[in-house]
Amino acid sequence: MQMRAGPILETVLYAEDLAPAIAFYADVLGLELQKDVKERFAFFRCGEQMLLLFNPSVTATQKTSDGPPPHGALGAGHVCFSATRTELVRWQAHLAQHGIAIEKTIDWPEGGRSLYVRDPAGNSVEFAEARIWGLAEKLSLRGEKILIATHNKGKLEEFREMLAPYGVDVTSAGELGLAEPPETEDSFEGNARIKALAAVTASGLVTIADDSGLCVDALDGAPGVYTADWAGPGRDWMMAMRTVEEKLQAKGAVTPEQRKASFNCTLLVRWPDGQERIYVGQAPGHLSWPPRGSFGHGYDPVFVPDGFDVSFAQMDHAQKNSISHRSRALGKLLKDLL
Repeated sequence: MQMRAGPILETVLYAEDLAPAIAFYADVLGLELQKDVKERFAFFRCGEQMLLLFNPSVTATQKTSDGPPPHGALGAGHVCFSATRTELVRWQAHLAQHGIAIEKTIDWPEGGRSLYVRDPAGNSVEFAEARIWGLAEKLSLRGEKILIATHNKGKLEEFREMLAPYGVDVTSAGELGLAEPPETEDSFEGNARIKALAAVTASGLVTIADDSGLCVDALDGAPGVYTADWAGPGRDWMMAMRTVEEKLQAKGAVTPEQRKASFNCTLLVRWPDGQERIYVGQAPGHLSWPPRGSFGHGYDPVFVPDGFDVSFAQMDHAQKNSISHRSRALGKLLKDLL
């Protein structure tokens, strides 16, 4: 059976004077230093790979029986970090701030750009678009200012809280005074795309648009994409919850099994160049009556998620955000883009 080697796990560079090299990769390039031994080695995490720095005068002569075979290199080595075209511009400015000269920039005939610098040990360090190798560009939200296409303060705060650990700078369509476009589609994805396109066109910022709603099994999935409409133009959520309850009562739906429902969320990320990604999350549960709790927003006071005996509105933000439809969709987004 033919075998094929998997992804590169580690890249090794050599530096006889490790201290300035460690400072370059940790302080300038922002890599996470995992372990170092003075004058011997330093290990950095770089995404799903490792960058290892070794002092060749030590590794070329090591003879310990429990270590790897001797290895070492004389002369400049090379490492290449993947970067989008936008990130290349930011890297150029960032490196200049640290007094590091760009040695060379190449626009390859096949497409894609590379820029090169030197680390303190003389190793060649490249930043390049993945397409120079015909590979798909991995989209990222790192370093971006993100616009959340919403005028709902409660929804904005949920996003802010969940994105805060990643250092993402967040604003909203409401904070920027952008108009709310009519949501004319009959699917969560379609309406999310309408909101994302309007916001990214008006702001020029990478935009996350969320369209979500309550889907009640006994009501054939209603209110669904019309979840907010049931609250009327004044967003009277008590009226909306009462409307759902009246319809369930009319159908004789009184047990939790008969009152099954789910909150559904579709997140659509749109870049100014037209690229987009879609992430879907769902929180199953059932509806209770009367409304309970003062946290949350919308239909939260009548929604009891599976595995709990309290409503979303009785949970604090941290608990709700750990199981909500939006957090599940956002979890997929974070794994992919952050």
